Amino acid sequence: MKKRWKQLIGILLSAVIAAGSFGIPVSAKDRTDLTDLLKVNGEKILKAGKKVSGKNQPEIHVKRYRSLSEIPDKDGYAYNSSWQGKTVKIYAEQAGVLMIAGESDDDGEVFGTLYDASGKEVREYQKEGALIKSVPAGTVYSLRLPNKCKSFTVEAILTMDHVKTMKSDDLYLQTGSGSYFYHEFTVKKRAMVIQPSLPLSGQGLSYNIQKKTKSGWKKLSKVKTAAVSNEKVLVQSIYGLSKGSYRVAVKIKSGQPYMVGYSPTPIPKKYRTRKSKAKKITLDSQMIDLYTDTEKASRWYRVNRKTAKKKRYIETAVFMNSGKVKITIYKKGSKKPLKTYKLSGQKEKKYRLKNGAGTYYIKISKIGKNTNGVYSIGYE
Repeated sequence: MKKRWKQLIGILLSAVIAAGSFGIPVSAKDRTDLTDLLKVNGEKILKAGKKVSGKNQPEIHVKRYRSLSEIPDKDGYAYNSSWQGKTVKIYAEQAGVLMIAGESDDDGEVFGTLYDASGKEVREYQKEGALIKSVPAGTVYSLRLPNKCKSFTVEAILTMDHVKTMKSDDLYLQTGSGSYFYHEFTVKKRAMVIQPSLPLSGQGLSYNIQKKTKSGWKKLSKVKTAAVSNEKVLVQSIYGLSKGSYRVAVKIKSGQPYMVGYSPTPIPKKYRTRKSKAKKITLDSQMIDLYTDTEKASRWYRVNRKTAKKKRYIETAVFMNSGKVKITIYKKGSKKPLKTYKLSGQKEKKYRLKNGAGTYYIKISKIGKNTNGVYSIGYE
């Protein structure tokens, strides 16, 4: 598969893997690291190729799939040196988003030359070695392989365009219409949801998440923007959502390609809303929870410091998609806070306990009506 295409489609997974580490206590004996959780979710909606689709085929008839996730784990069509300078016909017999990528296996910068049905050279392909375009049924392209190459790989993918309803753990290749297009999805349980909306060209993309209510569609955040090189793509893609129906509104220049999808991970309510019932966090453990837009109550957690001889820390981290959370640390017996943080976006804080042995409380409060996202508390 074309290296440039791999880089583009891998943006989501690489960003996910680069996330900070904080854990989810599934049980007393089993803890899951958030980085691993996000990585698993990323892998669920991004498949890696394993086998070639065919060898030395003069014609490629591209089958259309609904999403990228439904495409079999195959890694393109392979051609040997006997195909130097020869032409491969590529047919899209159904309408959809067609992706064609070519690459010399011994020289990654040699792409071959792509022509449309009229015989005109496709300059867009020549720039990157890949073409992503919405095409009508019956579209034909011709790819002339390089005159000098030991082996060459052609990747051809066709997916449905303008998909209105998304399935969980699927990733969709789409093109813009110049105005907002709505992709609907369902969250069956309270969950952390990764919902990427990523442009695959130099054009920026605007989007926002909306929830279906009795009075209509309600925006959960301000309109956000994303670019191919956007380092904030991970934070912008993580939501804390309650059970319900949602849609993502995406706007990008007409004909420009983008990827969209969603992957939910249910997170049960384990927090306590009363200080006297504060959830205990044991030494060297971490806990994760989330705020949805409908949840308002503050949460209480506690740690027990048995001795002042060793340094101990309370670590907090947030992935807030919208709004802020307030984190306040208290020592038992005192109403005066030891430390207060107001965090938004992706932030991490580490507070050293300096007030001797005893019980310390951590209060998490929501700031902002539509605040939603994920947070973590650890004790070490």
